[in-house]
Amino acid sequence: MKVLLRAVLFFDALVDLLLGILLLMSPFTTLYAALQLPQPQPALFGQLLGVALVGLSVLLWQAAFNGQLTVPVARTAGYVNLASAVLIIGWMVFLELPLEGAGKIWLPTMAVVLLFFAVVQIPAAKRVRVREQQRKMERALQEQESRKEPGVAPAARPMNTPEYRREPVITPPPGYGPGTEVVTEPIPEDTPSAHHARQNPHS
Repeated sequence: MKVLLRAVLFFDALVDLLLGILLLMSPFTTLYAALQLPQPQPALFGQLLGVALVGLSVLLWQAAFNGQLTVPVARTAGYVNLASAVLIIGWMVFLELPLEGAGKIWLPTMAVVLLFFAVVQIPAAKRVRVREQQRKMERALQEQESRKEPGVAPAARPMNTPEYRREPVITPPPGYGPGTEVVTEPIPEDTPSAHHARQNPHS
């Protein structure tokens, strides 16, 4: 849709440039007589309108290649073309604009061309604008979702705390340290036998 809109802006710029050049040559009566078109009176007003159309054609040319200007310029140009077509048709139908020969073909053809530009530019600019807004909203939602998703936690920075070295625990062998004494059972003394007890100690 945006490609079609740019193409229409390109051809609209060409038409406005040709009309602007024609109006800039308003003082030349022979040219308007050859084309059988009504000559602007006074010629100064025609030349001022020609300067405006040349400037509009330059703006349309830039909008045809600059994506940021395409939508607003196309919407404005569409309403300008629509108003211009209505004025031409109104003058031809209701105000009895004096036209002779080829003039009866040039002006209706220009009105139809301007009306075609308006019919394409106004709805196309609206659709492109809505589509761009939807894309912006989708991008914003995607950015919000990406922010909400749990990411990789950053590595914890080591704190400046003193390191305690754990010394290995060495258990001494029995008898080589406090609490490791070996308790031995007392050896029982030999008890005298009964035969020995019966003997006289003085013998």
